[in-house]
Amino acid sequence: MRKSNTPSYVLELELDVNKKDVAILEKKMRIAKNIYNSCLRYALKRLAELRSDKEYRELVKDKKAKARTKRLKEIEQSHGYSEYQLHDFVKPIQAKYKKNIGSFEAQKLASRAFNAVEKLKFRQAQHVHFKRPEDDMSVENKSNGTGLRFDGEFLLWGEQTRVSKKNPVSQPTKGALKLRGFVKPNDLYAQESLNDRTKYCRVIMREIRGTKRFFVQLVQEGFPPVKRDKDTGLKKHPVDKSDKRVGIDIGPSTIATVSEEKVQLVELAENCIMDAKKLRHIERRMDRSKRASNPDNYNEDGTIKRGKKLSWNFSKRYMSLKAKRKDIHRKLVAKRKQAHETLANDILFQGSDVRVETMRFQSLQKKVKKTTRNKKNGRINRKKRYGKSLLNHAPAMLITILDRKLGYQGKSVKKIDTYATKASQFNHGTGDYTKKQLNERWILGFPVQRDIYSAFLIRNTKDSLDTVDVGLCNTQWDDFLELHNREIARIQQSSSKTLYWFVKPDKTKRLP
Repeated sequence: MRKSNTPSYVLELELDVNKKDVAILEKKMRIAKNIYNSCLRYALKRLAELRSDKEYRELVKDKKAKARTKRLKEIEQSHGYSEYQLHDFVKPIQAKYKKNIGSFEAQKLASRAFNAVEKLKFRQAQHVHFKRPEDDMSVENKSNGTGLRFDGEFLLWGEQTRVSKKNPVSQPTKGALKLRGFVKPNDLYAQESLNDRTKYCRVIMREIRGTKRFFVQLVQEGFPPVKRDKDTGLKKHPVDKSDKRVGIDIGPSTIATVSEEKVQLVELAENCIMDAKKLRHIERRMDRSKRASNPDNYNEDGTIKRGKKLSWNFSKRYMSLKAKRKDIHRKLVAKRKQAHETLANDILFQGSDVRVETMRFQSLQKKVKKTTRNKKNGRINRKKRYGKSLLNHAPAMLITILDRKLGYQGKSVKKIDTYATKASQFNHGTGDYTKKQLNERWILGFPVQRDIYSAFLIRNTKDSLDTVDVGLCNTQWDDFLELHNREIARIQQSSSKTLYWFVKPDKTKRLP
């Protein structure tokens, strides 16, 4: 099936289900998990066999070999490691469950399993996860023609009886479903989105506050409608399609943006910080319950026994605590995504030429490899870096959302060359590059906050995205300085402890 190149967006609706529908949906999801796990297990075996091939290992190391890519593909197919060979593997499995899972739906599950193993193959992941009985699950189709589909009002999954004079309304057969998606009368966005063509749909099972709820995600063709106010009907966030520039300097917990009309330094998802104390108490109770239910799985010093496969028993109390912990993370993810969507709309309202430094947030999560000691007391320094901060603030998610929203205009986020530009070290007044310590929050020579100044330089980069346009910086300097001082005054009056650390005066001496 040819992949569609037309733009698309997602509309999510909750499904109206009764007890019978829930039982059928849960059965379908259990079958989908079994199919996915079977495909994942088969793909892992094929990958292990592929890696044991001597010629394959030599070609992987020799990156200058002739016709290397073509030969690698041939070796992969000879070992049965390809997406379409995995589709052939899933055919007989799907045939056993054809009343519950369609052929296209099984192929999509196989593709998901193959993509997961591909990350393992290219060292983008350390291991893969099999679906457990209590995990959330989703099933999607390739098209909206057969199997899992949406007819504009109802979600249809499975075979339906034919419409006739005796039976004017189609009804689902045994194992099939016909479910309505909730659309509120005042939800203008959903009503306008349903006018677009549905490419395919996806059913998602989520456990929310101990209850399993089901949603349908409709992948609609075109661009998403602009949300409107319920009372006035006016657009809430009209998209500014002009080419006004916006410079972004993003960190693990904060973001500085500079545009023609606005300068701001804000904390990313400031109201979405994990309650570490509450979570720690829940995890301690879980650990005590786990140890009490499985005393033979631990050594005398309290460590888990190694060297053999252990069987674990979990009490109802443990599973209840686990559900509470899962719900805490679910709420945090939903709030954080909503905060990022709002911030992205605010940034795009300032301009659509968005520029940002390339950042590898995954490398900031890793601990420091080299062991160092404190010179004063001789103690070993902490190896932790920014893992917890990235967990709470998710800066990479904001860049992804900005890129998606700009894609509706046929644009994308412009990523400047970090190593060539060196925005955090450059001084446009002198043209010099000066390395700064992490605690140095102000630029030497003139009182400008470091992150905001970096965003200013990023905004004024040339079209080549590798150098700063000094002439443009000089032209806009006075206007920027006025907006900068106004933003610093706002932050100093706020109660944010995080932002206060970013604007507090340095103890080091400044140049006159």
